[in-house]
Amino acid sequence: MLRGFHGGRMFAGFAVFCAITALALWRDHEFSAATVAMRREAHAQTTWVACNRNARNDRPSTFRPLSDRAAAALVTPEPEVRPANGKPYTIDGVRYPAPNDYVPTAAQVAQFRRAKSSAGQTNIQFNPYYQYVDGHDGMSNPSTDDLIQWAAHKWGIPENWLRAEYVRETYWNDFLLGDASPVSASWYKLYPVQARVPHSSKVYQSMGLTQVRWAPYGVLHPGTEPLRWLSTAFNVDYQAATLRFYYDNPQGSRSAWNDPSYQPCQQWNSVGAWFSPYPWNNTGQADYVHSVQQILAQRAWTSSSFVDWSPSSFPPGLKFR
Repeated sequence: MLRGFHGGRMFAGFAVFCAITALALWRDHEFSAATVAMRREAHAQTTWVACNRNARNDRPSTFRPLSDRAAAALVTPEPEVRPANGKPYTIDGVRYPAPNDYVPTAAQVAQFRRAKSSAGQTNIQFNPYYQYVDGHDGMSNPSTDDLIQWAAHKWGIPENWLRAEYVRETYWNDFLLGDASPVSASWYKLYPVQARVPHSSKVYQSMGLTQVRWAPYGVLHPGTEPLRWLSTAFNVDYQAATLRFYYDNPQGSRSAWNDPSYQPCQQWNSVGAWFSPYPWNNTGQADYVHSVQQILAQRAWTSSSFVDWSPSSFPPGLKFR
């Protein structure tokens, strides 16, 4: 299966209310007309940083992400609109830091980078930009919006585009689970306990703010488990690096998919590729882009109905400390 495939579907179960709300609000244009003011940003990321000048050959990319520290310096602190993202918690008695505060260890980052796909490629061979993904935002008590800004600055993507896309994915709820899929018994036990649907063969494969979809043995997004749900910073760092991969075609790595329809340096199609990257400009990709564009036009993340919303349930066994 393609490593970039996400799927974007959310299924019934204990997370049903969260999923239905997140999808229905943007589909039905039900965002409140009342808006909540955001702080004026001194360094707002409003455009894409120029596309790789070598996007149509296999030479090294001319794009380089900002350093973690440089990106953090450009963030304008915003209040938290999803308090649960900033709370430590336990799952079946195991203690975890808040997703917004979790900093991946050097060993975890190294493990991610050397993880291999089912085809035998390391992550960095597949996408050279993954060598820069570490989730080390360097900020103290960042809000969800702070981390979105950080990823936007680091990877040169308009921050409002990412804000809108993550409304589409999870309504900014780090704990939302999606893509319930039947798996073998041997796979079932490899997923985190909160992703397993009790008394069934199904697991929720997509987790975290941007719904990184993982499957074992390098089938989907190798090396991202468990950081995709442990760390918001890693989750957005990884997702933004993936969007730049589709945009820049670094070292011809996306062209290597043998997809004659692919064209680099296409901004919206690169966003849509997070949902469905192959073949390029497919119907699912186009529909996903349209939904994100609607959310962007409405600036849904500033709506009082978005800011005031809170999940009605969380995965079973999860308790906040």
